Amino acid sequence: MNRSHVIRLNVTPEQDTYFRKACGVRRHAFNWALARWKEARSKGERVTMRGLRTEYNQIKGEQFPWVYETTKCAPEQAFADLGQAFANYWRMKREGAQPKLKRPRKDGEEAGFPRFKSKKKDRLRFYLANDKFSVDGHTLHVPKLGDVNMTEELRFQGKIMSATISSRAGWWFVSIAVEVKHEIPTHKGGSVGIDLGIKTLATLSNGEKFENQKHYRRNLARIQGLSKGLSRKVEGSQNWWKNAKKLAKAHYRVACQRQDLLHKMSTKVARAYALIGLEDLNVKGMLANHCLAQAVSDASFFEVKRQLLYKSEQYGGSVQLVDRWFPSSKTCHACGWVKEDLTLADRVWGCEQCGTVHDRDWNAAIMVEIEALRKVPDVAAVASSERTIACGAERSGPALGETVCCEAGTKVL
Repeated sequence: MNRSHVIRLNVTPEQDTYFRKACGVRRHAFNWALARWKEARSKGERVTMRGLRTEYNQIKGEQFPWVYETTKCAPEQAFADLGQAFANYWRMKREGAQPKLKRPRKDGEEAGFPRFKSKKKDRLRFYLANDKFSVDGHTLHVPKLGDVNMTEELRFQGKIMSATISSRAGWWFVSIAVEVKHEIPTHKGGSVGIDLGIKTLATLSNGEKFENQKHYRRNLARIQGLSKGLSRKVEGSQNWWKNAKKLAKAHYRVACQRQDLLHKMSTKVARAYALIGLEDLNVKGMLANHCLAQAVSDASFFEVKRQLLYKSEQYGGSVQLVDRWFPSSKTCHACGWVKEDLTLADRVWGCEQCGTVHDRDWNAAIMVEIEALRKVPDVAAVASSERTIACGAERSGPALGETVCCEAGTKVL
């Protein structure tokens, strides 16, 4: 299986300039190929990414000599990225899964069609093949640049597959993909149900609760102040760029705090339980409620599900998703009676049939566990069966193949 480790780089001004040039070369090659593809389409011609790459390599020495100042991986990967973008576009069009546009695009293309990359808006990054760089302790050797200092050593041992250097909030990061050997262990834990919420981030069926620390809400005052200061400066000026960098770092700090909490929680649950019951929430639909959209986004329900799906496989367990319409909060786990008039304000309610008094979230977690066990009656400890895709599956388990997601500190940027 492939694992990725993201490491921050300590770069010099000269190295920062090189990285920006490499990102510019990648962006130029991508935009050139897309423009050439559109030109061929207007003439009724058919071109391939391989043909475009060959044509670009033939003319770059004469028309774009500055390309040779950086690694050749930067422009070459741009053609692969464009090919993947077109593949995604045709797949969405074939499946009828194209996103809806609020207003027509300026270029007149359909939703999902590849866009030209912007120097200001798009993220700075470029790719390195495994034969074009090397790692030695805290040192990353980049072609035509030399040694770059890394803040920590590579964690994983195995064959290095590739690296992606990217910029975020004024810092440079390298994401190194490593092919490692992984034998899926036999999980001996029990089962648990999880109820996700805004007031309490996660309530387990065993009574354990994880606090929703509301990182964005706690840092909102500083973010609003920086946003206000940015809007009062002339766009593109030195003070504007300084303020923009401060604002980016404030958002990055919130993202890191949230990821730290979610990784600790998901790792603890995945290690302890072989079968995890989880509601398949419609997060996109929940975001349509403007009164709750900010709180739902801050809680990151989908990220909790994504992490549990791949970590449960890693530790030999599995996740069973429960239908979003299952009345987990309304159903009494003691007798099965359903309270139809339950509202969001009712945090504690009593069963009219058996008299049991329920904590809303705890009862929902217990019902999620019961429903998850009902869906996998033949597997007592570990549930594993077929699924459709990795992070949108109904069920995941160790028999379902290798995971493509990442762990704490190893997320691909």
